[in-house]
Amino acid sequence: MKVLYSAAQIQKVVKKLAKKIESSYRKTKTSQSLVVVSVLKGAFIFTADLIREINIPTQLEFVRISSYGTKKVSSGKIEAPLLLLPDLSGRDILLVEDIVDSGKTVLFLKEYLGAQFRPKSLKVACLLNKEARREVNIKADFIGFEVADYFLVGYGLDSAEKFRHLPYLAIDGH
Repeated sequence: MKVLYSAAQIQKVVKKLAKKIESSYRKTKTSQSLVVVSVLKGAFIFTADLIREINIPTQLEFVRISSYGTKKVSSGKIEAPLLLLPDLSGRDILLVEDIVDSGKTVLFLKEYLGAQFRPKSLKVACLLNKEARREVNIKADFIGFEVADYFLVGYGLDSAEKFRHLPYLAIDGH
C-alpha cells in the first residue's frame, strides 16, 4: 500500500474543515445545536476528529448505509440497515461522509433527511471527494481532499472490513 495522505496531513485538513463549518453555522445564529449525522462505518473516525474541532454545540447521530459491501467499487445499490434518528425537524443538519464518489449514498440520505425532517439547513461534509466516479448531480459543501479514482483504505475506510485502524489514508493496490 502506498500512503496518499499522512496522519498529520489529515489532521491539518480536518482542523481547516472544522473552522469552515464552524464559521458557516455561526453565521446562521441558530438557537439549537448543530446536528451532525455521521455515516457508519467509514466516517466514524473522521466525524470524531471533526466534532472535537468544531467549537459550537453539536448533537451527534449515526446512520448506517452502504453501497460497497465487501467490494472495491460501489454496487450502485443502497443498503440502509440503520436509519433510526430522533426528531430533527427544522434543525441545521450536517451530514458527514467519509467519501463521496458515485454520489448515490449522499443523494439518498439528503432526500431522506429532507423529506423526513424538513431541516432548516442540510449540508454535506466529506473527507474525500472522488468527482471522477460521480453518477448523480450532488456536491459536498465541505470537502477535505479531492482524490483521483483510487481505492483508499485507512482512517475509517476499509477493504472487506480491514485497514480501518490505519491513522493515514493509503491506496490499496490489491
